[in-house]
Amino acid sequence: MKKRAVIFLNVLKVAILFITCTILFYFAIQWIHSEYEDMHRYDRPEGSMLKVDKDHNHGTLNQLVRFYQNGE
Repeated sequence: MKKRAVIFLNVLKVAILFITCTILFYFAIQWIHSEYEDMHRYDRPEGSMLKVDKDHNHGTLNQLVRFYQNGE
């Protein structure tokens, strides 16, 4: 009987530890979410900007050849 009580207490300790860690993880995720919730990722950048890409209108055949050359 004493052996079962010891096993039960060990299982109870592990369960309490698991529940505590789960609750702490949940509140940590909530805190991180609230920190980043007010961030506006799609605002226009401030300062000088430089366009780094150009609009190229290559033909369909040229795009197909490039597709096969790159192996994608």
